[in-house]
Amino acid sequence: MLDDHGAVLGDLFAQPFTSAYLGAVLAHDYETHRHLLNVGMLSARVAQTAGLSRDETVVLGQAGLFHDIGKLHIRRALLNARHTLSEAEWRILRAHAARGEQMLNAQGVPALAAIVRSHHERLDGSGYPDGLRGMAIPWETRLLSVVDAYDAMRSGRPYAIAIAHEEALERLIAADHLFDIDAVAALAATLGAKHANREALARIS
Repeated sequence: MLDDHGAVLGDLFAQPFTSAYLGAVLAHDYETHRHLLNVGMLSARVAQTAGLSRDETVVLGQAGLFHDIGKLHIRRALLNARHTLSEAEWRILRAHAARGEQMLNAQGVPALAAIVRSHHERLDGSGYPDGLRGMAIPWETRLLSVVDAYDAMRSGRPYAIAIAHEEALERLIAADHLFDIDAVAALAATLGAKHANREALARIS
């Protein structure tokens, strides 16, 4: 399937609302736009590594493109805040997952909407918006969550500097109470990490 990767990437942009949504994000916040493109394309690659079907790969890649689309409803100053957020500000920020789901449901793409809603769920139940735990989080969402976290760490955020590829993978491995180790292995294999199998991706001591 990797030989078909170019065609798959083309399909990521096939939704009729893609240009409008991504254009709106670019006008609103450049870093969010860059992050969406990175996560969308890398999610499709990881999906192929993980053995998803072509249609599933396209859906996951598109979910990556739109996973933070709900941030269009959050003011730029809050998205780029460097101060410690208040609880009220965190509530506003966390609402982007459910707001993104609403936006995509309005476009008639419920499969994308469901993945976008749950991309901040975590294995131990500490995520949002629904506090899903373990295998209650769909496999596709577990893959997207890993890619999202990886790109955020590699790119840097207003409150944290960018870190190296190896350190980002180590942090994901160590956080196996949050992220699916098989999803981390799929990401590592996609990126050509030397040790990409599940056995090698043991908890960092």
